[in-house]
Order: sequence, then structure tokens, then C-alpha cells
Amino acid sequence: MAYRLNQKKKSLLVAIHVIAVASWIGGTLGMLLLGLYLQSAENGEQLAYTLSSMEIIDENLLKYPALLSLLTGILLSVWTQWGLVKHYWVVIKLVLTVVTIMLGILYLNDWTASLGVLIEDTGLAALRSGQFRSTWLSIMIMGSFNLFCLVFMVFITYFKPFGKMKKKRAGSAS
Repeated sequence: MAYRLNQKKKSLLVAIHVIAVASWIGGTLGMLLLGLYLQSAENGEQLAYTLSSMEIIDENLLKYPALLSLLTGILLSVWTQWGLVKHYWVVIKLVLTVVTIMLGILYLNDWTASLGVLIEDTGLAALRSGQFRSTWLSIMIMGSFNLFCLVFMVFITYFKPFGKMKKKRAGSAS
């Protein structure tokens, strides 16, 4: 029989998971708000400082909470009755979590870094650059997508829609 959490351990793991998800959502909101604020910078220093704040949020309120959410979510699903692949809502959350993490790793870090270089090189003039506008828009779209995914995952956690995964019968032809 597989390991199952007792109620105290489950409650502790759920609390850690909820705190991690709340931090991830807060970090995503912070990135979006600072991203909007970038457009209203009045000088190069303000632009650089705002982007620097975004990078700090990315490092501390996106990466680590996202990874902790993934880890605690996997542990909760395998150590409780839900299972990792028994219910559609759990599989959807797992896929969306991995997708949002990978998008952050593959794109968001590079985009904020490239804006940093552009701002360092051109200061406030960066705001008029096509590269800045394109990268900024990409960050805003990505942040909005991530926020949508996170909010959607919160809702399906509570409503648990879509039912159980269908089991394939042994010996049936594919």
C-alpha cells in the first residue's frame, strides 16, 4: 500500500502549498503592476530601478514559490486519495504548473534581462525603442497568461471538475 499522510502532515503540506501559490500569484501581480509602471517612468534611473524590482520579484516571488507549488502539489497528490493521474483536475493543474514554470524559465528571464541591457545602454530613450515595446508587451502577455492559469488552477482545486480519468482495460486493442 502506498504511503498516505496523516491529517496533521496533510494540513501542514496544504498550508505550505497554499502559501507558495499565494506568493506566486502575488509575485505575478507585482510583475504585471511594475510592468505597467515601466511605461510611466520619468527618467532612466526610475526605469532601471523599476526593472530591477521586477527582476527581484522574478527571482524571489516567482521562481521559488512556483517550484515549491509544484513539489508540494505532487506530494499532496501522490500521498492523498487524489493521485497524480486519477482525476482530470489534478492532471490539468500539473500540466499548467509545468507550462507556466517552463515559460518563465525559457522566456521571462531572458526578456527582463534584455530590457535591463537596453535600459542600461539607452536610459529613458529605451521607452521609444521598438525592441523595448515588443519585449515589454511579451512580458505583459506572459504575466497575464500566467495569472489566468494560476487563478484557473485555484478554481479547479475547489470545484474539482471534469471527473476521474478513464482507465484503459487490460487486453483491449488500441
